[in-house]
Amino acid sequence: MIVFPDLSFHVVGVSHHTAAVSVREQFAVTEAELAEVLEHEHAAGRSALLLFTCNRCELYWCGPHDYESWFRNLARARGLTLTGEIARLDGEEAVRHLFIVAAGLDSQILGETEILGQIRRAYDAGRAAGTTTREMDAIFSAALSAGRRVRRETTLGRHPASVSSAAVELAAGAWQSGFDGRPVVVLGAGEAAEGVLRSLHQHGATRVSLVNRNPERAAPLATAWGASPRGWDDLPALMAEAELLIVATAAARPVVSAAQLSAAMAARPARQMVAIDLSVPRNVEPAAKKLPGIQLFDLDDLQRLCCPAAAAPAAALQSAERVLEEELCRLDQLLRSRAAAPRLAELHRLGAQVAEQEAAWALAQLAELSERERGVVLEMADRLVRRVLYPVSRSLREEGAPGSPASP
Repeated sequence: MIVFPDLSFHVVGVSHHTAAVSVREQFAVTEAELAEVLEHEHAAGRSALLLFTCNRCELYWCGPHDYESWFRNLARARGLTLTGEIARLDGEEAVRHLFIVAAGLDSQILGETEILGQIRRAYDAGRAAGTTTREMDAIFSAALSAGRRVRRETTLGRHPASVSSAAVELAAGAWQSGFDGRPVVVLGAGEAAEGVLRSLHQHGATRVSLVNRNPERAAPLATAWGASPRGWDDLPALMAEAELLIVATAAARPVVSAAQLSAAMAARPARQMVAIDLSVPRNVEPAAKKLPGIQLFDLDDLQRLCCPAAAAPAAALQSAERVLEEELCRLDQLLRSRAAAPRLAELHRLGAQVAEQEAAWALAQLAELSERERGVVLEMADRLVRRVLYPVSRSLREEGAPGSPASP
């Protein structure tokens, strides 16, 4: 049975289970804002780790400080009045949640691969800022290991899925002839954009333009997947031709307006456009959904239309759950061993003291012993104490030490 003795580990946040993308995008933080938050918590001597993805914004921490109020204050500061959208988990439930997230079992696209890298980056940011504890290090390292095992050892990892690949699959389903000769425009040059380019390449798309404010920066990525790097000034002309527009940038506000899309459609009234916004915050103005000739999808639409969980094979989920249980048990044993360490150290110190005292008493009664015989008495006393303590030590390591928290 997994108990995690005296585990002070917590998570609070919103996800695609509890909040629409219109809510989740309000929690978006820039790298500078994240660094400021972590620096403040480090100065206060507190632990904190913030995970922000297209699916979730979650804050993890260890210790007595309650970050739920901090999270609710953040929501209010951003104009949100939330009730059931914010979820909190504590102790073992929080650990299990992190493992499930790392395995891709809690994503909009079941088994998606991008979440592992996102957790790793969030963890690295916390470690660099000094806001993780030894306990958090163990938990996040174990969760990342579990996520890798799920992808390596189960069928969920044989056909890697992602939001990017799901977007391309959705677009491919709109045309019976696939991407054959259709002009495609991709905005962005990060991990999600790379996933889009890879999936487009696999689907045989040949007329792909990768748009970035710095086309030189995007050129290596475009070349790797057979796309053409283009500058931001080229976007209006490209959209006037495009039949598929996929936006995956890290901008804090819309970079494609309804007016821009309306102008693009006016230049080609006979053809439809599929536009998919993979960004959080959304980077395509939502009002564009009302424009004639445009099918605009955001992440919530993608989840509703793709429904990957419904088609997941039961055997794959069972295998993934087995891996998670094994890794949770391994983490449990590690934390129990750490919890028992202070008592074990004290127990062995007292044992050594008893052995020394009893050997001294015996030697005082046997003054005529040779040096070799005196050594045998000393060794016997030490061996006797160690043999008595061994099963006790093993039991403490396996059961943990109630009331003895893991080292911070």
